[in-house]
Amino acid sequence: MSHTVTITGTALTPEQVVAVARAHAAVALDASVEARMVSARRVVTDALARGERIYGLTTSVGTKTGVDLAAEHLAEFNRRILLTHNVGHGPLADDEVVRATMAILLNHLANGYPGVRPELARVLVDALNNNRLVPMHILGSMGQSDMSAMSDLALGLFESVELAPGEGLALLNSSAFSTALATLAMVDLRQLLDVFAVAGALSMEAYAANPSIVTLPALASRPFPGLMEYGGRIRTYLSGSYLWENGGPRHIQDPLSFRSIPLIQGTAGDNLTFAESQLRTELNAAQCNPIVSIDDQRLVSVANFDMVSLTMALDIARLAFAPVVTSSTERLAKTADSFWSGLPSGLIEDDGVGATGFNGIALFHKSIASEARLLTQPVVGELASSSHSNGNMDRASMAALGARRASEIVRLGISIVALEMLTAAQAVELRGRTPLGRVTGELLRLIRDRVPFASAGQRPPRVDPLLDLVANGLPGLRR
Repeated sequence: MSHTVTITGTALTPEQVVAVARAHAAVALDASVEARMVSARRVVTDALARGERIYGLTTSVGTKTGVDLAAEHLAEFNRRILLTHNVGHGPLADDEVVRATMAILLNHLANGYPGVRPELARVLVDALNNNRLVPMHILGSMGQSDMSAMSDLALGLFESVELAPGEGLALLNSSAFSTALATLAMVDLRQLLDVFAVAGALSMEAYAANPSIVTLPALASRPFPGLMEYGGRIRTYLSGSYLWENGGPRHIQDPLSFRSIPLIQGTAGDNLTFAESQLRTELNAAQCNPIVSIDDQRLVSVANFDMVSLTMALDIARLAFAPVVTSSTERLAKTADSFWSGLPSGLIEDDGVGATGFNGIALFHKSIASEARLLTQPVVGELASSSHSNGNMDRASMAALGARRASEIVRLGISIVALEMLTAAQAVELRGRTPLGRVTGELLRLIRDRVPFASAGQRPPRVDPLLDLVANGLPGLRR
């Protein structure tokens, strides 16, 4: 088990979520948490003692919001509100998603806004540190809290806990599941983009492209932060490459899928930076209704369960990858095409049989790149039926769907960039120009450690040995 993540309720980071979810880091509550939760719970019990009508505590919810609950029914209402929303079926979330959900829910309870007792936080701490997980179904969230998935978690973890008034709703009325999916996906998208950058640099050498696009004057003429960052990375990756020599590039101007690499990847980087900023805020924001204001000593009705900010961030993050994947497939196709690359057709020397070489890979690449591009379409504009809950639940953010689609882009993107690397390595060696860049040369060696060069008469090597390398962010590559 790795280091311990201290939960404060106010400072959870994506990196800490990943540590808990994937590295099984232990969790511990900060010393300030129990006092804050006790103070928040006291606000709730005082309001109950005054006989105030409080949504989800002394009244029912949804279509029965106006129905008052008798004191003797409050405990049973807590149980039933979880049971009646426990309708999930079908595919289950991965263990890392369940652990991430638990860590995010723990942080949200610890910030005091839900007004629950510290006992609930301690249950989550114990479950995480002992890896006690429960099955969570991935379908069914409208993004106005993840009620179906959260009921799986609540019923599985808190079955032996007698919930106090309002605690059933606090566990149910959370978007920790969507936020968990989003956190893991955004971390993976950033790593994937970084791999696309070094793969793009190798493709430039495979094509003998003009590196003027990453010179300081070129980047300074469009001073977007992402362009400066990713253009600078590519220039570093190509340091020492033959491309910088006289006669290195074949053309003054290459196709835009090569010429715009720093623009495309830099723009994706800028949009990911915005999305990551929104996510960091969401990780420590209240997601419940009502919220407890300790300062004002009252409960406040809100719409904090509406995940529109997170969904919009996910839409932007996914959309940023549309040009990333489509330009990748164009680079691969042109590298494999003798008219564009000046190399043997299909990137394998002809042995007289007439096999098509890497052209089949180019077609496969187009297929999965098209799938990934279709996943980039926004979901934030999805509408809910206004007839549900007497028209009360009349919009939907679809945050979980947006996060799932981001995860699917990661899965496809791993194959997309691995195939670009596989093809670029073949073309680089066929072209025979040296030296390669300091980093691109190391990348070629990493690739060749796993897949061979395809000589005349051979079929293209399988990409499978490269997938884990890409999924892990090219470990061992000194950048």
